[in-house]
Amino acid sequence: MKESSFWQYTRENIIGQNTKIKTPFGERLITYADYTASGRGVYFIENYLTDIMKLYGNTHTEDDATGIITTKLLKKAEQTIKRLVNAGEHYKIIQEGYGSTGAIHRLQKILGIYIPPVLRENIKKLINDYFKGLEDERDKMLDYINSKRPVVFVGPYEHHSNELTWREGFCEVIEVELNSNGLIDLIDLEKKLNRYSGDDRIKIGSFSACSNVTGIKSPVYEIARILHNYGAYAFFDFSASAPYIDIDVCHDRDSYFDAIFFSPHKFLGGPGSCGILILHEKLYRTDLPPTCSGGGTVDYVGFTTQLYSRDIEVREKPGTPGILQMMKAALAMELKEKLGVDKIEEREYELTSRAINYLSEIPHIEILGNPDPSRRIGIISFNIAVGDGYLHPRFIVRLLNDLFGIQARAGCSCAGPYGHRLLHIDYDKSMKYRRLIQDGFAGLKPGWARISLHYLMTDDEVEFILDAISFIAENGQYFLPLYFFDLHTGTWKHRDFEDSESPSGIDGFGIDEAMSISGVKEEGPGERKSYYHSYLFTARELARGLKKDFSPGKLKETEDDLISFIYYDIK
Repeated sequence: MKESSFWQYTRENIIGQNTKIKTPFGERLITYADYTASGRGVYFIENYLTDIMKLYGNTHTEDDATGIITTKLLKKAEQTIKRLVNAGEHYKIIQEGYGSTGAIHRLQKILGIYIPPVLRENIKKLINDYFKGLEDERDKMLDYINSKRPVVFVGPYEHHSNELTWREGFCEVIEVELNSNGLIDLIDLEKKLNRYSGDDRIKIGSFSACSNVTGIKSPVYEIARILHNYGAYAFFDFSASAPYIDIDVCHDRDSYFDAIFFSPHKFLGGPGSCGILILHEKLYRTDLPPTCSGGGTVDYVGFTTQLYSRDIEVREKPGTPGILQMMKAALAMELKEKLGVDKIEEREYELTSRAINYLSEIPHIEILGNPDPSRRIGIISFNIAVGDGYLHPRFIVRLLNDLFGIQARAGCSCAGPYGHRLLHIDYDKSMKYRRLIQDGFAGLKPGWARISLHYLMTDDEVEFILDAISFIAENGQYFLPLYFFDLHTGTWKHRDFEDSESPSGIDGFGIDEAMSISGVKEEGPGERKSYYHSYLFTARELARGLKKDFSPGKLKETEDDLISFIYYDIK
């Protein structure tokens, strides 16, 4: 794909892409492949926000220059975000926390679904005390209350933020299944919606627009249409896919969204931004107090009473808002627009196709999820089999870091229920895992290694990442004797290297360190390629030597009736 000069300019402005880290095998240039977890900072955005700070002031005033200017800029940032997701005049934007988790939580407060755990226990105790000796009457009342709870339908590959929060709330949660192709089963969704079509309960569908494990995209507009046909609200979590796809809140009269939430920190240029909730005003009751009262939410406060603003965006902005955070979110989203969503999707498809085709040909690599690149964004999760067991996902990621400087991620990606399906973990195995983890053996927790292929990666970067994974699939086991595996924590540590040796290259945190920063030299892509060749050559030389002294008899395996991880018995 031919790229524009602006793509190259943006790539050159990514902060830290040419920073080196210390590893057991020497210094390594960072190759960042963890964009699904968080984006990267961009110099021109950071510099612009620094410039804005010259006239920064608190909002909630229109009487001095800094207050007026900052209030206008904040309002413009909010309007920009709404424009970029095509949210019409009846939609409101609310910031909360640092990502989708906070935004979902705020939505649940607005809907009356969130119940603080201590309050729940206090109410339970009061009810039990009141109905002491009248347990049958108590149970009838509780049955009636439960029969009136909202029903929330969630998908088969939700992030914990969009599942656990509903489980803990005042609602009944119904999970929609995967179909035989590993996609959300729309027939099952309709079947389960139909089961509740005859009652007057509030019905909500809250679905991930894309899996943060496999990158599989949901047919969001079709899901919204089905939900609305059954009188249900349509909510979508765009955290994983918002940086890469177009979002059209007001798509049409049947497949619009009632609310969306996402994490701008996952955008290029977005780290340090806030969580975003955009919802239709019909979901909000202005006759009640706001979810959090505070400065800026009121029109008037007397000795014993208060008059809250009727403007939803004002009354849901207590205290000083995240001013720079909202501005950064808007700038990151505008950057995506300027880079071109069509071009982003084209490049994502190109990279995902290349990676899946390449990795699928390598023995022992197991790619999770439906492999069709047209159904995915650039997220690939995988495991590496060795004999009857597997390399531990955290060991894979450790080697990617230590040998190659590649930043990836291991674990279950905060998607436990989906992980059960992908790894074929049934109820009995699940309960055994739970018992072992409760007993302190977190290292046995199943999972995968995950990489993110970002559209601004060069072909050289992508080739390097894939070659590194291929190398570990072929040679990873030979590096096991160099590492200690902690069954209790799941961490892997090189025997002769301490993390306290400042692997990040930063010796501390504080104002003195801040004052010492004078600038960073960023090297060009040509220089990076020579590093890639050097790292791969060094890794192959190390593997050749380790293979000669390797003793398979010293390999140990974790629980063989679970997913078995291999490690080296160092004695």
